[in-house]
Amino acid sequence: MRLLLRLYPRRWRERYGAELLELLESEPVTWRVRVDVVVAAVRERVHGSGRPEPRVLWGWSLFVVGGMAFQKTSEHWQTVIPTADRGIPTAAFDAVQAAAAIGAAAVLVGVLLALPAFLHDLGNGGWAAVRLQLLIASLATVTAAAALVTVALSGGAFSAWALVASVVSSLFAWTHAAATAGRRLPPLRVHGYLTLAVAGSMVAVMTAAAVWTVSVASAAPSFVGHAHLAVIATFTFAGLAIAGSAVRSPHAGGRAMP
Repeated sequence: MRLLLRLYPRRWRERYGAELLELLESEPVTWRVRVDVVVAAVRERVHGSGRPEPRVLWGWSLFVVGGMAFQKTSEHWQTVIPTADRGIPTAAFDAVQAAAAIGAAAVLVGVLLALPAFLHDLGNGGWAAVRLQLLIASLATVTAAAALVTVALSGGAFSAWALVASVVSSLFAWTHAAATAGRRLPPLRVHGYLTLAVAGSMVAVMTAAAVWTVSVASAAPSFVGHAHLAVIATFTFAGLAIAGSAVRSPHAGGRAMP
């Protein structure tokens, strides 16, 4: 029961955790109840109170994973499409790259703007709040580097999947560390605009990727596989859902993006 409780945000647990735990322990917990608790926990993390920028950052990280799947799916697509049919998919593919670059630049600018405050916070007790997350992220990065070396030396499908898993784990670990650190930083109005830029770029990427997928699939139906489409859709929609829940008007006050 306590494991289910940990799915909720810490502030929510501190306020309502004891009450929920008492309720769960007072009657048999069926699978339906477990699912309801998990769904409610996810909803609370997505729509709960707190700064929107960490949620947008999480949405962007999920979107990056979807982008990795899209990149893998789209390798050498020009070789299966007749020259006369390449106009629309080429324009859509270029739009995906441009929008992704804009989103990545907005995230990078947000991180750089928050860096001075982050370093100041480290010297004023912030290290204790983020050291575990930074340690886990660093270990995940070392693991990803080791997996990369293994793939380079030996190859193999298992090594390739291990590399993907380690890279994704490292991405999520650093996102968690950045979100944890960002919640401690003072608000900046400019981060509200950057949040909108990131979310907008995600919408643009997904729209252009959808156009590319439809146009390529119509010209070469066997090129785009269902498995790839499922992975892309899962991560892109999840990323958009999280980012969309966090976006608000930048005029409502500045917030700090980690």
